[in-house]
Amino acid sequence: MQAASLQLLARFKDAPDWVTGIAIALAIVPLSLLYLRGSMRLYKDFPMMALVEDGLDPKESWFQKGPKTIQEGLRRYRGRPFQVMTGTGPKLVLPHRFAEELKTNENLSHNGAFAKDFFVGYPGFGPIADSLIPELIRTKITPALGLITDDLVDETTAAIQDILGENTEWHEVSIKQDVLKLVTRLSSRLSLGLPKCRDDRWLEITKDYTVHLFASARELRQVPSLLRPFVHWFLPESTRLRRDYQDAQTFITPEVELRKVRARKALEAGEKASKTADVIGWMYELATEKGQKVNYVDGLLEIGLASIHTSTEAITSALLSIVAHPEILQPLRDEVISIIGSEGWSRQTLYKMRLMDSFLKENQRCHPPNAISMNRLVTKDIKLSDGSLLKPGTRFIIPNVYTDPEIYANPEEFDPYRFLRKREKPGQTNSWQHVSLSSSHMAFGYGNHACPGRFFASTEIKIAIAYLLLKYDWIPTTGDEQPGTLVFETNTLVRPTAKLMVKRRKEEVALDCYGARQGFEHI
Repeated sequence: MQAASLQLLARFKDAPDWVTGIAIALAIVPLSLLYLRGSMRLYKDFPMMALVEDGLDPKESWFQKGPKTIQEGLRRYRGRPFQVMTGTGPKLVLPHRFAEELKTNENLSHNGAFAKDFFVGYPGFGPIADSLIPELIRTKITPALGLITDDLVDETTAAIQDILGENTEWHEVSIKQDVLKLVTRLSSRLSLGLPKCRDDRWLEITKDYTVHLFASARELRQVPSLLRPFVHWFLPESTRLRRDYQDAQTFITPEVELRKVRARKALEAGEKASKTADVIGWMYELATEKGQKVNYVDGLLEIGLASIHTSTEAITSALLSIVAHPEILQPLRDEVISIIGSEGWSRQTLYKMRLMDSFLKENQRCHPPNAISMNRLVTKDIKLSDGSLLKPGTRFIIPNVYTDPEIYANPEEFDPYRFLRKREKPGQTNSWQHVSLSSSHMAFGYGNHACPGRFFASTEIKIAIAYLLLKYDWIPTTGDEQPGTLVFETNTLVRPTAKLMVKRRKEEVALDCYGARQGFEHI
C-alpha cells in the first residue's frame, strides 16, 4: 500500500500544483489506513523507556540522548527487555546476554531491519536494498585481499600527496573532510580500478551520495511517518540524494557496460573475468553463477556506502585518539617502520602490526560510533530464554558492553595495549584481533550477519594510519584539546568540522614502494 502511494506521488511530482494536490489527496487515504492499522504500534508486555527526569518523552529521549536512554533503561529495568521509540517506530532493547542465543538464529533478518530505517522504496535509497554485495564481499573481495593490498597502498600514496601535500610548516586542516576524501579514493580504487577511480566527477558523486544518504535518512526519521511519502520530495537532503543517484547512473553506466562485455568474453573463453581487482567483473561472475539480475550501479554505490562512512569515522577517530594520547605515537610508528622496513606491504605484514591492531580495537571500544549492535527484524516466532516471545515483525537491538567492569578491567581507561595483552595469553592469539567477533566486542556486529567487509576495512584503515603517522606530524589546533562529537539517536560521531594541525615530516622507510618484498630502503 505504501509503495503504491509512493508511485502515485512520483508520477505527479513535476505536475502543476493543483494536480499534485489531487495526487496527495488520493495517496493520503491508503497511507492513513496504514498508519491507523498500527505502523507505530507498541510491543505488548514490554515497558517503554523515556528520560522523564530530563523532561523528554520516548521519541525525544531516543533522538536527543540515545546512548543515555539505552543505559538508563538497562539500569531501570534490571536486565529485562524494554522498548524505545525510534524515528521509524518502536524497537526492543535486548540486554547483552541474549546475543549468544540469537547470533545464529535463522528467523532473523538484517536487511529487513535496515530497510525501514533507511527507507528502501523511496527514490535514491535503492542501494540499501538486499543485493549480491554481501556475498560478493565474502566470496570475491575478501579472498583477493592479497591482490587488493597493493592497490590500496598505491592509491594511498597518490591520494595522500594530492590531499595533504608537502607543506613542512604547521597548518590547520579539516581532518574529517580530508580523511573522507582519502577513503573515497580507496573505495573507488576497489570498485573501479585505474584510471576511472581517480575521475574527479565520480569521486564527487560517490562521496556526496554517501553523505547525503545518511543525512537524508536522519532527516526523514524526524518527520512523522504519515508525512514522509509527501515531504521527502521537498526535503533538501532527499532532493540532493536523488540528484546524486541520477548522476551516478548517468556517469557510470557506460563504464559498467564495457566491463560487463569484457567479463562475459573472459567467462566464455573459460577464463577468470580479471586478474586484477575488478568489482564489476566479480559482480558479473557472481550474478552469472547464481542466475540473478543485478543493478551494477547500485552495487558500486552500496560498496561505497559500506566503506566510506564507517572507515572515515574509524580513521578520523583513531587519529584524534593518537593526538589525545601522544605517548602511543612513537610505538605505533616504530612498529610500522620495523615491519614495513624489513618485509614491505602485504596482507601478512599488516597482520603482524599487532600493536596497531590492538590500538584500533581499543579505540572502537572507547569511542564507539554506535551504542548498539545486532539490529534485527524477527521473521518467525522466537522464544527467549527468559520466556519472552518475539513475534514476527518485531525489531530489536542489542547494546554494546564496552564499559562493563566485569568484562574489561578499568573500562574508563584508554589502554592501547589492552587487546595485545589478551592475545598473548595461551590460546587467545586469534580471539582479540581487530576483526575478531565476540559478544563482548560487537564493533563489526555479531553472528550470522556480522560485517563481511571488516577484513577489507581493517586493511584499508591500517594502511591509511601508517601513512598518516609516518609522513606527517599532528597536534591539536590552538586552544582545542579534542574536537567535539555529534550525538544523534545512538550514534556518537566526530563533528564534520573537526580540525587538527599538521606538517610534513620525513618518513623513516619508503612507504611508497609496495608489494611484499624484503629489505625496503630506510631513508
